[in-house]
Formats: sequence, C-alpha cells, structure tokens
Amino acid sequence: MFMREMLKSFWAFIALLMIITATPARAAFAQEKKGGEQKPASTVDAWRQALPPEAETERPAGAEDSSSTPARPSREEIERGLLALETKWMDALKLRDASTLSQVVADDFVSVSPRAAGVVSDRAKYLEHATRELKLTSYEFRDLSVRLYGRTAIVSGRLTQTATAANGEDLGGSYFFTDVWVSRDGTWRVVSRHASPLPAAK
Repeated sequence: MFMREMLKSFWAFIALLMIITATPARAAFAQEKKGGEQKPASTVDAWRQALPPEAETERPAGAEDSSSTPARPSREEIERGLLALETKWMDALKLRDASTLSQVVADDFVSVSPRAAGVVSDRAKYLEHATRELKLTSYEFRDLSVRLYGRTAIVSGRLTQTATAANGEDLGGSYFFTDVWVSRDGTWRVVSRHASPLPAAK
C-alpha cells in the first residue's frame, strides 16, 4: 500500500516536471511563429539586426575611404607650390591686385625695407605701399632655394626688379631676399620678407 502511494507521488512529480519544462518552449515557439519574426540566435545576431542595412556592406581589410582622407602632398609638390606663390605675389604687385595680395600676405606679416636698413613695415603699411606707391614694371628671380621645416618654409634667392615709387624715385635694382612662409589650416602665407640690396655688377 505504501509502495503504491510512493509510485503515484513519483509519477505525479514527473508529470508536473514535464509540464513546467514544456511551457517556455511553447511560449517561445508561439512568439517565433507570431508575425514570422526570428529570434536572434546569439548576441552577434542581435547586434547585426540592430545595424542599418548599409552597415552590412563588406570592405576589404585595411581599405580606407579616399574621399575623406586627401593624399598628403610630397616635398617636391610643396616646393613647387611655394615657388608658384612667390611668382603669384610678384605678379600681384605688378597689377596692384589688392585681393590677391591679401590672400598671400599673412595678418602678422612684417617686411624689412631694402632701401632703409632697420625699417620694419607691418601688413597694413606694406599693402598700402604695394597698391598705392609702388609701380613694378618687371622682375626676375634667380638662384631660388626652398627649405622646409614642418609647416614653416624659407624661400631665398636673388630678385632683380624694375620699379619706381609714386614720387618718381627709382626702386629698381638687385636684391638678396629671404621670405618666411607658414602653413595654417593647409594654406601657405608669407609672414616675413627681408631684402638687402646687392652691389651693382661691374
């Protein structure tokens, strides 16, 4: 009698255990079937489902977006660019082009006059002289050199020019000049010019 009661209790326990185990499975199956949605099999699957469609596009390992990362210019390209700016600067002086001069000459520009030793002009005085007093007829560069130091460059050489002042003073002659250029936000601008007159050729 006692054994019969024990068997009944045992089988009742087994039946209860099966019911408890089957209930979550049924609920999961019903949830999966509802709306045809599939439950993520893992954390990685859940992460992928959360991504926008364009994020699934595969790119080769190490590939970079060339449109957002411009190629850095070589040393030779920088040197050519600085020499082109020297020419652009002098052409603007010939034309008295205030707009171009303002783009080339930095706000903190200083210039040492080749005519009066020790006389320093700031940007405002230089631009006024360049656009109102100086009449540049011709110029020629010789023996140009460019030295790069990171974002700073020094351009030096010989400059021969034919020019007069507004009052008729002759400003022509040959000079040895040194220009200092600085790159700011990817744009080169001249911050200093020092010129010294060369003795007349015999």
